[in-house]
Amino acid sequence: MAYAQIVNQEKVDERVNFPVEGLDMRPYVITLKEEPNPVLYDLYGVSNHYGSLNGGHYTACVKNFVNGKWFNMNDGSCVETDDNVVTRAAYLLFYRRRD
Repeated sequence: MAYAQIVNQEKVDERVNFPVEGLDMRPYVITLKEEPNPVLYDLYGVSNHYGSLNGGHYTACVKNFVNGKWFNMNDGSCVETDDNVVTRAAYLLFYRRRD
């Protein structure tokens, strides 16, 4: 029996919605609460995890800033993907502050 099952720990598999463009950080950073202008961030990368707490597989989706297209990285492959990078597998999000 897997250790995670023995100690009654299981991976949370709920989808979390997050913005791909225009994440305004003012509501989340105490020093920005009084900022009159939006402090915007855009997503440029997502690390995905497939599997359980006992193991699994990681992939990544990254945005090419030259052409604005998203690419799925999986071990030895890199293929263009659609803009739908918001998935249940999203594990780490990478944002860049908009100029």
